Amino acid sequence: MPDLIPSMKSIHTVAFDFDGVFTDNKVWVDQDGQESVRCDRGDGLAFDLVRAFQKKGIINAEFFILSKETNPVVLARAHKLKLICHHGVDNKLNFFKKYLAQRFPNDRDPFNGVIYLGNDLNDLPIMRHVGFAVAPSDAHPLVQEIAHLVLEQRGGEGFVRSFIEHLLDIKQLTLEEIDGIISNC
Repeated sequence: MPDLIPSMKSIHTVAFDFDGVFTDNKVWVDQDGQESVRCDRGDGLAFDLVRAFQKKGIINAEFFILSKETNPVVLARAHKLKLICHHGVDNKLNFFKKYLAQRFPNDRDPFNGVIYLGNDLNDLPIMRHVGFAVAPSDAHPLVQEIAHLVLEQRGGEGFVRSFIEHLLDIKQLTLEEIDGIISNC
């Protein structure tokens, strides 16, 4: 499967939707209207690995969350994972057009270096434009249809961690190499 994912050198941006990607797409609401979601704790180590690979210059991509949701729970989880979070974004494709135009003003096809992980209909426009789109196994059928890769994990149940391990090609590392990376996390 790692050969399906673009090489780390060709990627400049990895963006994640939040609900249904980091979460199981469910929400708990208490009597005061406070919302809570369930995330996978394994994602934390996955982003530690990303930062270790970034320190070594193996991958230079920016990683961030791009969510329509305005609930503070998205920001809290992003903060915990030490990720930038763009939230309250109604039109993700327009956001990306502006973001990429500012970051790569001379690139004719900056979408080519983008990986986007999404799960629902509002992710379709951006997923059709990026170089590589990834979806969890419980994504909307139309999202699965256009995704370049559908992982077996469901959203919030190891999906993000699995993607990152595939991206970093963790299975190709020796146990000693993994120990060295973990000790630097």
